Amino acid sequence: MAFKLKCFSHPDVLKQFQPEILIRLLETSRLFFEMKGFAIPAPEADNLDYLALAGILAEPDEDMPADLVEALHLISELGTDEYFDDLLQLAAEADLEVTDEMTASDLAARIWLQDPQLLERRDREGLFDRRKSFDSFRASDPELAISVHELPADLSGLEAELGSYFKEKKKGKGCRVIPRYAPAEVRFLVQHGQPCRREPSRKGAQSTCTFFRPERTDVVVLDLTHRELRMNAASAPDLRKYRELFGQHLFGNPQAFVYAEKYTLEPLRAHGEDSLRCRDVEGVDSVRVTQMDFDFGGAFENVVTERAHDVFKAMALRRAGIPAEPVIRKAVFKVKLQGEKKPRTVSVKAGNKAGYQRGEESAIVENWLVASM
Repeated sequence: MAFKLKCFSHPDVLKQFQPEILIRLLETSRLFFEMKGFAIPAPEADNLDYLALAGILAEPDEDMPADLVEALHLISELGTDEYFDDLLQLAAEADLEVTDEMTASDLAARIWLQDPQLLERRDREGLFDRRKSFDSFRASDPELAISVHELPADLSGLEAELGSYFKEKKKGKGCRVIPRYAPAEVRFLVQHGQPCRREPSRKGAQSTCTFFRPERTDVVVLDLTHRELRMNAASAPDLRKYRELFGQHLFGNPQAFVYAEKYTLEPLRAHGEDSLRCRDVEGVDSVRVTQMDFDFGGAFENVVTERAHDVFKAMALRRAGIPAEPVIRKAVFKVKLQGEKKPRTVSVKAGNKAGYQRGEESAIVENWLVASM
């Protein structure tokens, strides 16, 4: 098993849990621990052998129950102070009583014991912030009115059509679409299967093979402010299908959103460093270009990359400028938001693709892109 339970391989980390909660977690896999020669004490006992337990968790093998591996993964990912407020909300949904002595790890473990799907859902929601590259499709009708309250609550028809699509592509049965509401946008998590995989594995001392179907979660964002769909998916056919089916089931029109040249990098050539002025965009402190890709075309597909801490200042130092002939295919920016110490990296390709870290502040970056590109 390649999965490593690093944070649980040290006795001091295990001691951060309330013993009663940790013992209840271990009880879900009692047979496994008995097979390893580890005796799980009674919940009220104070003789838990942390050193022996850490030794078992430090060397997970194929006998470790999958549910236990998933539980420890989710608790380690979400059982931190950063997610404490989220955990309090999940505890309220699970109707759990939270005491003042509970740590984030305790709370995550209690939630998993009560309702594992709550932690699984929150972990998947974090996919949005980790996804960086999105393709955009604008509304075919510029006057399209998008209201959250008018969106259909029942997405079973959309799930059924997507399920049929993925089944035809030999990606297994079933598809789930989970909406998450955020300021000025609705984020849809699309869970579906991937092509089956067969990998060499070990079963004790025996060489064998594991056959399984991976799962993927795509992200579709309905932007209420800019009237567009933004998507992160595995392939171009999937993007086209999402554009068609989300338009059909949300607005009754498969052509509600269309491809458009959302981003153009020509302002960089036309206005130079002046194109980076951002005083009119609330929340943006400064912007600089760190990379530009110039496509000269031709039979040899000649692409030249200009890269520097600040491309415009580097060009000015050697009395150079953006050449007139090539197309500017890509530019990478460092965007400094107000109140943040480090700038964010924003990658833009001419057309409809932009890449940058998502999160609550992503709307500020999107506003700057719309205003500047």
